[in-house]
Amino acid sequence: MHPAPRHYLFSPETDPSEIVTTIGSTLHCATDATVESICRYLDSFEWNLYLAGAALEERMSGTLANTGRELRWLDLGNHGAVVARQMIAVDPDFVESLPEGPVRGLLAPVLGIRRLLPMAELRICTHGLRVLNDDDKTVVRILIEESRPIDAAGHRLQALPARLFIQPVRGYERKLEATIQRLQSSLGLHSGMLCEPATLFQQALASVGRRPGSYSSKLAYQLDPQQPADAAAKQILRGLFDTLEANIDGTLHNLDSEFLHDLRVATRRTRSALAQIKGVFPPAVVDEFKAGFAWLQQVTGPMRDLDVYLLDFPNLRESLPESMRDDLEPLRDWLRGHYAEQQTKLVEALESPQFRALREDWRAFLEMPNSPSLAPAPRNARRSIKSVADSGIRSMLKRVRREGRAITDASPAEELHELRKSCKKLRYLMEFFESLYPADEIRGLIKQCKILLDNLGSFQDLQVQADHLRDSARHMQAEGAADTATLLSIGALVKTMLDQQVQARKAFTDTFTTFDSAANRAAFKRLFAAAAGTDAKPTPSTDCNPAGNPDSNLGDANQA
Repeated sequence: MHPAPRHYLFSPETDPSEIVTTIGSTLHCATDATVESICRYLDSFEWNLYLAGAALEERMSGTLANTGRELRWLDLGNHGAVVARQMIAVDPDFVESLPEGPVRGLLAPVLGIRRLLPMAELRICTHGLRVLNDDDKTVVRILIEESRPIDAAGHRLQALPARLFIQPVRGYERKLEATIQRLQSSLGLHSGMLCEPATLFQQALASVGRRPGSYSSKLAYQLDPQQPADAAAKQILRGLFDTLEANIDGTLHNLDSEFLHDLRVATRRTRSALAQIKGVFPPAVVDEFKAGFAWLQQVTGPMRDLDVYLLDFPNLRESLPESMRDDLEPLRDWLRGHYAEQQTKLVEALESPQFRALREDWRAFLEMPNSPSLAPAPRNARRSIKSVADSGIRSMLKRVRREGRAITDASPAEELHELRKSCKKLRYLMEFFESLYPADEIRGLIKQCKILLDNLGSFQDLQVQADHLRDSARHMQAEGAADTATLLSIGALVKTMLDQQVQARKAFTDTFTTFDSAANRAAFKRLFAAAAGTDAKPTPSTDCNPAGNPDSNLGDANQA
């Protein structure tokens, strides 16, 4: 069996040049040229690769302008072993920017539509030595690496501890152990210094303050069932605001479409929490911030709609007969033509005094302590969050059942739209309070809610898309941007969407019947049954906080 290379990590105070000198005086060696290189570790903003057990390393000899660049796929589950390599000639960002190859093949299903971002960068100086036998044949290769992190501003940081690689040469495998034994005495090598290839990845991230997996748009609150409802509500809202703020910079620079998507989802969830966790804040506060976040939802909508159309354009093409697909290209060009204009408007909104004031005022409110002397307190502020969650979910569930059972084949589309909004509120409430209930049971019910939402969302989104395409066709015709063939292809696309909408409408009855089944009704009742006598008496209140009405733009409502 071919022996594995050995990797050793020295203490931070060890000078790499002294390691080279000591090895040269201990072993019969030849010295190779010192190699300067750049190493960058790449991942998406939400750490898609790391969460999939991988890391992506880019190695460049010399400078960034050098075209000899290699991508390496590291398997973190196998100590950081390199399992795929691929040469590239351009900065890697989106999957489609990379040439076909083994790394792209591994990357595509993991990265999706996200952009690769540099998470850490190192300048590496590698000293190479070759251990020779009496015939001056190379029997072992030795590399000494000294690495220095570079921060986002290009400043060199404190060097990382030196690393030593001792690599066997085929045909001389027995020389590896003999070489290690001689270096154990001269360099003080011991088993405690052994490290994995992934160590450099971990050290590089730590040196620039990166924590893998630190961002996720998923809700993961840990609430105390007896926690006062106002404190728990602020905990939820702080988490949503952290997510919103984390995505502002990526949205401003349009790094990829998911930054805006996550910002909008956090905004929608914030509005829903303000409206549906009732009676925990003063009505004037609720009304003020509901209006502020409604404005944010509105000004970010047009850009998101364009993102959705352009991302889905390949599927739109494929839905047409092959003979009509190329006729649809002027629509893509027209949408792209409006993209820069909408991005400019979005940036103006996110850099406006209105948005800055909203952020400052909202953060100040969220960090403000809940004063026990507030009189009269909002009616649910002092109740346990568990009791507020139970009653809120039961109330919204009754509304969903009532609205769903009232829908017949003759019901207008608006009734399905209202049911979708109610169902979305129910889902958000269950997700906010998921930690208060047995995990398997609550997740099963959330899944049932999502299935119903998928059907309702398909029905509504297809209508919205069809209307939007009709409007686009009229504008393109008025601007002279569409010939007859393009208008016919758009018309065919609208017909396809409306046909799909009819199928979604037909599927609603069975989908809602499953949601409203006896088994699901029993599961909901068991999980959210009233617990009489287990909660403190509500504090009298003047709160008359009305139900909210979170809106839903094309494309990101069902992905929330």
